[in-house]
Amino acid sequence: MQIDDETLMALADGELEPDRAEAVRRAVAADPELQRRLSRFAETRRLLGGLRTGAGGEDPLAGMIRAATAAPAPAPAPQAAPKAPAANLNRRPWLALAASAALAALGLGWWEWSGRGADGLPGAELAALDELPSGEVRVLADGTEISMIASFQLAGGQLCREYETARARALRTVLACRDADGWQARFAAQAQADGADYRPASGPESIEAALAALGAGEPLTPEDEALALRALPGE
Repeated sequence: MQIDDETLMALADGELEPDRAEAVRRAVAADPELQRRLSRFAETRRLLGGLRTGAGGEDPLAGMIRAATAAPAPAPAPQAAPKAPAANLNRRPWLALAASAALAALGLGWWEWSGRGADGLPGAELAALDELPSGEVRVLADGTEISMIASFQLAGGQLCREYETARARALRTVLACRDADGWQARFAAQAQADGADYRPASGPESIEAALAALGAGEPLTPEDEALALRALPGE
């Protein structure tokens, strides 16, 4: 079943007819890629929920998507050597645009956590890193929602995982890698609703840069991820 972004948007907004909505939900439940797309969109929608509508009453997210899709196509560029795919294939261009606008409106603080040990991550997040499949969401005891985004493997065999946490108006993105001492946070970014705090990165400027610096490969397939999680010490 082919499901485009507009259909996922309508599902998240409750705008689909009941029969259609049920069919889409069943398809999403059976497809990790659709789950990741819907999770990304829903989180961006949540962050944009506090923004005012435009002068014409247009929803801010819809306006950004409309502007991106209506932009004229650039002139064909000269043929160049193929580039490696982006590290996280789940990030869709229109959603990245919307997320960037949301973070700019909310205020963004970035910092590198390289060097902090597993004690820098809450125990509930450590447990999720050990077992929660990418594309799934778990509500922790304190009300925090943790969404597992993707898993990667380094050249040396280390497993790294990207995930997001959401609580109240704060969204946090973390990249953690597993070594002999357990999970180590290698990069983190946090958006604050009040926009009062901004700190430029002292290390990589984005999670893609952190993945590149670590030498991570492409995101693992669900099957490879499941094998990697089962192979973790103590599992």
